[in-house]
Amino acid sequence: MIPSFNEAAHISKVIDDWSGVCVRLAIDYQIVIYDAQSTDGTLAIIEEKMAHDQLRRLELRIRPGLAHGPSILMGYRESTAQWVFQMDSDDAFGTKEFESLWANREDFDVLLGYRVGRQSNWSRRLVTATSRLVVRGMFRSPVTDANTPYRLMRASALGPLLALLPDDAVAPNVIISGLAGYSRLKIFQMEVRDVGAPVGTAGLAKLKLWRVAVQSFVQVVRVRVHAGRLRER
Repeated sequence: MIPSFNEAAHISKVIDDWSGVCVRLAIDYQIVIYDAQSTDGTLAIIEEKMAHDQLRRLELRIRPGLAHGPSILMGYRESTAQWVFQMDSDDAFGTKEFESLWANREDFDVLLGYRVGRQSNWSRRLVTATSRLVVRGMFRSPVTDANTPYRLMRASALGPLLALLPDDAVAPNVIISGLAGYSRLKIFQMEVRDVGAPVGTAGLAKLKLWRVAVQSFVQVVRVRVHAGRLRER
């Protein structure tokens, strides 16, 4: 599944690249795009792709105003596939590393690509580092990149974790990364190179980032407490 919003510059290549690797690996796949009602031509590009998609491998679900985190969570919950893979729509990652994830899937429940080479400012780097420390400290999870948008997950293992997440989870991948370790799922990790444009945060956007980080932390604590109580029963 792919969350998107105003990615007209990248979405066509993303669809073609991921369709191509799935065909090459003989995967019975479905690409579902959750779009927050883009205004830059993204929707027209996706609809054009769908018009030529004779096998109906591509699906578009428009969710106006839906934030990134809840969009990802909705995608996970609505999936009916045996394996769920999440990818962002900005073409920051290639498909080469996915082949290794797919090749190792039978021995693991959660297969993650941790980002290397990412260009971002200090505030985003700090949030990323804090997320890693939180999932390791609170959940004893070994996940290196807690919020990575490059993750392949076994649906039967993912389902019980999703039941613990709030519907408005702002960073569902962070919570899932923690719960995966806490539940002692089998986790595979490998490097994936982030070749996306530098990620900056300025002015009001930086303030919003920290508000989201605080909200995410509160949700993580609540989920951890709930998961602990369930284990004690």
